[in-house]
Amino acid sequence: MRPSLSALLLVASTLSTSISAIPFAKRHNGPWPEAIRSYYVAAAEELAHLRATTPSSTLASLTPSSCNIASPNMPSISGLPPVSPGLSLYHVAVGRGTQNYTCDIAHPSSVPVAAGASAILYNTTCMASIAPGALSKITAASLKLPTPAKNKLLFPAQAFVSGNHYFSDLTTPTFNLHTEKANYGIQFAKLLTKVAVPDSMQQLGPDQAKAVPWLKLSSSNAPEGLASDGSPVKEIYRINTAGGSAPKTCDAMPATFEVQYAAEYWFWGA
Repeated sequence: MRPSLSALLLVASTLSTSISAIPFAKRHNGPWPEAIRSYYVAAAEELAHLRATTPSSTLASLTPSSCNIASPNMPSISGLPPVSPGLSLYHVAVGRGTQNYTCDIAHPSSVPVAAGASAILYNTTCMASIAPGALSKITAASLKLPTPAKNKLLFPAQAFVSGNHYFSDLTTPTFNLHTEKANYGIQFAKLLTKVAVPDSMQQLGPDQAKAVPWLKLSSSNAPEGLASDGSPVKEIYRINTAGGSAPKTCDAMPATFEVQYAAEYWFWGA
């Protein structure tokens, strides 16, 4: 199936904006971090392909406000179960934020305990379908730059905010995809499968923290006191993670701390 015209146009516009957003001085003076350079190389290659295969008059005359997903292939690693039969892709977002931990400071040799996560989610649905090479570079690249301010685009991808990720309680990851621009619903989830990232695929955080595992989550009932909004999402995958892992012990760590991370989240619905 060919990608829809609106999808091609929107991603072409996104990639063009992404590339043109590079500060002039940084385009000409001094090396970029490898992760950011790799993103721009992939984005430029895929933009060139779009321009070569789509009439210039079409690209110049139309500016769609939505994107239809074609048939994107979600990356996977050994041990991560496939998407359940009958589900289709609903939304793709890059999360940029922190993995949170606690430590028993009275026992420096103790292991940090996970205490949820907090991240802003950025809409990369079109890129998943049309520019997967560029999308796969965003998580590592975004960690080389400061966390975007509230309601700002995710640099370097220039992606718009599509919601927030947080924990409603200690065991319920929550994805609130409701903004002023769009409403993709609120998803409460539970863990099904966790797979460690192989050394060959590691994308380190700014503090050299290893990548948190890839996950498969399933939809879950809303925690007590909260209400579901009938979202069609049934399964969520966290993939292409970068950073976020805690140190091996609590030695020299505070009672609570955060570790910067980024990840792709793929939402599948019925």
